[in-house]
Amino acid sequence: MLFQTELKKLGLKDKEAAVYLSCLELGPSSVQLISRKSKVVRATTYVVLEALMDRGMVSTFKEGKKTLFSAEPPRQLMRLLEKREEAISESKKDLEQLMPELQMIAKSSEGRPTVRYFDGVEGLRAIRQEMIRSTNPGETWYNFTPLDYLDGILKADQDSYYRQRNAKRIESKTIFISKSPETKKKILSAYENKLIEQRYLSSVKFPSTSGFTVFGDKIAIGSFTGKLGGVIIESESMAGMMKSLFHLAWLGAEKLDEDQI
Repeated sequence: MLFQTELKKLGLKDKEAAVYLSCLELGPSSVQLISRKSKVVRATTYVVLEALMDRGMVSTFKEGKKTLFSAEPPRQLMRLLEKREEAISESKKDLEQLMPELQMIAKSSEGRPTVRYFDGVEGLRAIRQEMIRSTNPGETWYNFTPLDYLDGILKADQDSYYRQRNAKRIESKTIFISKSPETKKKILSAYENKLIEQRYLSSVKFPSTSGFTVFGDKIAIGSFTGKLGGVIIESESMAGMMKSLFHLAWLGAEKLDEDQI
């Protein structure tokens, strides 16, 4: 079994390895004996022997009226590796020839938005991790966050999430919406972090159950009620547009005094 496993690593299939080893152990033998030794049905053994002969690993000869099959010396296995190396070398040459055309295809698709979907709470967590992973230290996020709904889904993750952000020195501008006066007070006065600027809007006047973050040339959008999940859209032009809309909302939030909120 050990030898059979090693032969499979050289590119032989299960039955090819079993039949070759049986031929090697038996010496010149009939299909019937090889079939019995290898535990491969007789009809299949014929097919496998043909494949092994094509590989140069088995030879055949007549002895009276019988057709016998004999394994070639084990050193022939080296030829298998050599053939694989030759095939890899040829594939590499083919790829090198294709590379300019592939690069042209990739270049022609530049600027085309890509959209990826993420389902459920784990999908929302995956979006957050990608945001952190793909942001360079010192870059800025632009967040629109329905805090009441977000906390209902991901509150247990918040401390770890903020630690990861702070570790990478990610700056952010965030507009929170909430119905809670206590939340407003916390946001406007209690949260002290030089990396973060925050504004508050009342969800009574500005209702939303979804939020978004613009980071680099990507937009992450999360839905926190109903069918949970989100998307990441990668598009430099769309990210620029959403950033402009965020700045417009930011100015509007900044102009609101506490009596208006």
